[in-house]
Amino acid sequence: MAVRHRIKSAVLLAQQIDRVNFGLTVSVLLGLTLPLLVFPSETAAVLATIYAWIANTFGWFYVLTGASTLALVLYIAFSRYGVIRLGSEEPEFPTVSWVGMLFGAGIGSGMLYWSAIEWAYYVQAPPFGAEPFSDKAYDWAASYGLHHWGFVAWAFYSLPTLAIAYPFYVRKAPQLKYSNSAQYWLKGRENSWPARLMDTFFMIALIGGAGSSLGISTPLISALIARLTGIPNGFALELVVVGICVALFSLSVWLGLTRGIRRLSDVNLLMAFLFLLFVLFAGDTLFILNMAVNSVGHLLQNTLAMTFWTDPIANTGFVGDWTVFYWAWWIAYAPFIGIFVTRISRGRTLREVVFGMLCLGSLGVWLFFFVLGNHSLGLQLSGELDVIGVMNAESGTVAIVAGLDALPLAAVAIGLFCVVAIIFVATTYDSASYTLAATASTELGASHDPARWHRVFWAIAIAILPIGLMYAGGVREAQTATLVVSLPLTFTFWLTGIALLKSLRADHPPR
Repeated sequence: MAVRHRIKSAVLLAQQIDRVNFGLTVSVLLGLTLPLLVFPSETAAVLATIYAWIANTFGWFYVLTGASTLALVLYIAFSRYGVIRLGSEEPEFPTVSWVGMLFGAGIGSGMLYWSAIEWAYYVQAPPFGAEPFSDKAYDWAASYGLHHWGFVAWAFYSLPTLAIAYPFYVRKAPQLKYSNSAQYWLKGRENSWPARLMDTFFMIALIGGAGSSLGISTPLISALIARLTGIPNGFALELVVVGICVALFSLSVWLGLTRGIRRLSDVNLLMAFLFLLFVLFAGDTLFILNMAVNSVGHLLQNTLAMTFWTDPIANTGFVGDWTVFYWAWWIAYAPFIGIFVTRISRGRTLREVVFGMLCLGSLGVWLFFFVLGNHSLGLQLSGELDVIGVMNAESGTVAIVAGLDALPLAAVAIGLFCVVAIIFVATTYDSASYTLAATASTELGASHDPARWHRVFWAIAIAILPIGLMYAGGVREAQTATLVVSLPLTFTFWLTGIALLKSLRADHPPR
């Protein structure tokens, strides 16, 4: 009987796998990774060529998509549609846990890298014609990261969340997939080739975006461990770090949403807050606070210019290298965040979802830029540490560690930062693994989880691409891969936005 039950369970699990999405995604994953491992320099060169073509040809389209997405989600939140509730039940998770999970899933430890060092790139090649290393360059450098990680970024996350959650909870769509967001167009053809292609684009983009993020954050964690332990830093240590992170988020995703992902997110939120408090009071507190207030004012004063700037006259490459890259990164992640936040948002209104993501998500990221970024920027201005010189001579990760080394009780700060970085990796990738498994399943109800083995499979598979990216070069290759895989998904944003509006108007006509 026991053997028969196990065989029956295995057959049922096999039937729950969407073989088309599963097979196509695994094939593309191997197709991206193997050339990076076998022909690293040649593949990196090809990716760079593709990146330049996409950025030059479609840069305006990414910028327009970002502005339109922000306008649309704000319209929904402020309109009569904002009070629509996702399901009839009370919220499944407390607000603090809900914010912690959406923040941990949406950001990851890539934020820890960029919040600490992004300003250093901008100071050397500032936007809007500012002179490098001038006072104006520092103003732009301290505020542009807030734009790239702020309202537009979280709007990219909000739109798929609304577009997936509304048909799932209100229209009772049978599956938790990205193609749900186009239900208005599909009209019962949820298993058609357009729907499958849409889900496959999403899964490929997620693996590319997640792989890029892990390819950026792993060298940072490796550098932190090397500083604490004295182990030589290099590709071997980075592989060990990937193994540790995979083991951690495999365990978390195995335990599921309530026992694994939620608890890890709650711990992560507390640890991150303690780290920021330590840096704030151990560093130059007055400068950090002054620069934070100044950056917010500069951001608000120039938000429209930043949002619509395509740099058509000077053509410095700033928009293509940074804004287009970031919008591509958010787009690559967005359907995954949409599916995951849909799963944890039952019982909340559309307005709660939009304002929770736009306001609380942006504020959470900005705290890192305010404290960690302005700490290292202050070291540069005071002459205590040439952060930019260290970055240019060695790497951004080395410069970040050097900035933390300048703090009192540096080992404590670095150790805490390392733990936070690892947990951020875990909270992002356990959520990504969960979402990939959900998308590659044929049936999944509102309160059901994908099969455990399926979730763990994607937790392991998702680590393959970053190994190839790190082997091929690192940060630049990670940025390139993100843009390349996000382009097909960008076009679907317009389809899902229009579908959401049409569904809302059809179900809630004006009185």
